[in-house]
Amino acid sequence: MTRQYRQYALPWLLALAQCLLLPAVHAQASEGASADLEEIVVTARRRPSDAQRVGRSLSVLDLESLGGLPGQTHVQEALVRVPGVNLQRGNGQEYLPALRSPVLTGAGACGALLTAEDGIPLTSPGFCNINELFFAHHEAASRIEVLRGPGTAVHGGNALHGVVNVITARSAGSSLAGLELGSYGLARFRLNRFGESDSGLRLTAVRDGGFRDDAGYRQFKLNAFRSGNRRAWDWTGGLAVSGLDQDTAGYITGLDSYRDRQTARSNPDPEAFRKALNLRAWARLQYRRSEAWSLVLTPYLRYSRMRFRMHFLPGDPFERNGHSGAGLQTAAYIDRPAWRLIAGLDFEYARGDLRQWQEGDAAGSAFVRAVFPSGDHYDYEVDAGWLAPFAQLDLRLGSDWTASFGARYERARYDYRTMLPAGRTRDDLTPCGFGGCRYSRPADRSDSFGTFSPKASIIWSPSGSARVWLSFSHGFRMPQATELYRLQGAQATADLRPEQLRAAELGASFRLEAFAAQVALYHMRKRDVLFRDAELFNRAGGGTRHEGFEIDVSWRVISRLTVELTGSVARHRYDRDYLLGGVNLDGLEVDTAPRRVGGTRLRWRGEADWQMELEWLWTSGYFMEPQNRHRYPGHEILNLRARAALGPRVIVYLRLLNLTGRAYADRADYTVFSGERYFPGRPRSLFAGLEWRWGASSSN
Repeated sequence: MTRQYRQYALPWLLALAQCLLLPAVHAQASEGASADLEEIVVTARRRPSDAQRVGRSLSVLDLESLGGLPGQTHVQEALVRVPGVNLQRGNGQEYLPALRSPVLTGAGACGALLTAEDGIPLTSPGFCNINELFFAHHEAASRIEVLRGPGTAVHGGNALHGVVNVITARSAGSSLAGLELGSYGLARFRLNRFGESDSGLRLTAVRDGGFRDDAGYRQFKLNAFRSGNRRAWDWTGGLAVSGLDQDTAGYITGLDSYRDRQTARSNPDPEAFRKALNLRAWARLQYRRSEAWSLVLTPYLRYSRMRFRMHFLPGDPFERNGHSGAGLQTAAYIDRPAWRLIAGLDFEYARGDLRQWQEGDAAGSAFVRAVFPSGDHYDYEVDAGWLAPFAQLDLRLGSDWTASFGARYERARYDYRTMLPAGRTRDDLTPCGFGGCRYSRPADRSDSFGTFSPKASIIWSPSGSARVWLSFSHGFRMPQATELYRLQGAQATADLRPEQLRAAELGASFRLEAFAAQVALYHMRKRDVLFRDAELFNRAGGGTRHEGFEIDVSWRVISRLTVELTGSVARHRYDRDYLLGGVNLDGLEVDTAPRRVGGTRLRWRGEADWQMELEWLWTSGYFMEPQNRHRYPGHEILNLRARAALGPRVIVYLRLLNLTGRAYADRADYTVFSGERYFPGRPRSLFAGLEWRWGASSSN
């Protein structure tokens, strides 16, 4: 067996040993261990429901994993506990996501993943941002639910590969104030304040000096809510605000440059930055006519602005973008002994805008200086609307079987206006040398898209703590505004279609008093993939295929020791003939798609209300570009976390990340302009925090 496979064998042998030792788990569990252990989730149906009735892979990060060992300063530190998820961190709060997929890159790649907070999408469907999860208040979440694979009928078009829903705490628990200090100048303040009348406030403010030169960020997140009822109506209103001011460090270049400590701390782009503001206001109104019939209305408003320097492009141009709008989610629920129906209509309107400009000439060859000119590159507005009826029917087929059938039809329309002359000229209409400018502006136009998306699954639940499911689902995403109107080369218009994904999944889960496990096998094929060809044209018609196995195991070996394993083995390959650089990509692995990603955790709970966790994370090697010529070898990281209660109100905690000080790359990439380039991983870092709790549940 080669070293490449030996180094990742232990986690899977551990998983096999845990499954083989299942009879011992039965023996040590109490007599009632196999009784119904109900887990409530909200993402699959937009209201609390039993996870046993969801015929899909759904992971839940609850307070045990989020609040039990507090401290994550980046959402990646939480989502690394979910199988099939791979977030590659950039600098500061930036990242590139993957969920049952290769790492998503490109102008509209963010449209393949639906991200939400309390069920409200963080951005509008046609104006997503690849980093948008940094708007979510994960630091104050009561749980994070991750639906892996295409969304259910209640989810819109961006749920192509999955859904990440951050659910903030709204229970009248204990209030807390916390302060954390850490390596490289990190300081963070947290406040959770719950009132006595179903109201609350959550605030997080952080300043991080960054481990790289001229880098760091300042960020705040604020959530407020209030709940009440009047006659047959229950209501909850919420406000969420997030702001980011970041000094960004760019890629370092050169083969294995991340291994050199001095180079890893350097910043080739000291002038790069990102400023962002996101605001959402919403209300959830529920009318319950009877136990068998209810109606939920969720109107919301959204405002989002961002400005940053694109340090990853020649000329380091600036971008300013944003959108604002309003939406309404509706859902009617009918519950009968033999069947259950959900039906609704979703609507959203948004106005978006984007401007890109460059100050000064690009550095490089005469060709680069000519085709990447100074001045305005794009300046446009888009009015967009989405309308989507949906329905889902669950049928009970006896005491142990349930069949589910769902469908969603979504319609989108974009009305585009450019503020600059159409064409691939400079902003003053003068032509660029070497055949024309890189950036091309289409003339004013309108585009419409429509897609029908069916879903079906069957679930066998022999007990309240076990289920087996088989599902067939369809996912889609509409073209993003940037893919339609931010063109390059000689392309004057983009004739695009919605991406389509068909998925089949077989999974099983069970939960006992001391042992819980979930496994899944999936096969997915994606068609009409949007891509940029060798002529720099945005086109539809690409294809990829995705197969994988996922495992999520938690075993309380003895009363104080818990072992957890999450991981995935997957292959993501091109599935259509396509020549790039003289290479046919059909059958090759998609770039930035490690086959094995996961982690193992050992958690020990002491007698005096303290606990410690050792986390081992691993990422296998992957190709850095589509032709499969350049490869990153992968890495393994150890993290240590500890928490202790100093009485009923005070908690202290420590985090030591990258315990061994390993040199690794959070992201590895290759381009023809730069060659190998990397975002280096954070060196060994120590963080210490203190929390003071008061109120109803301040005791531990």
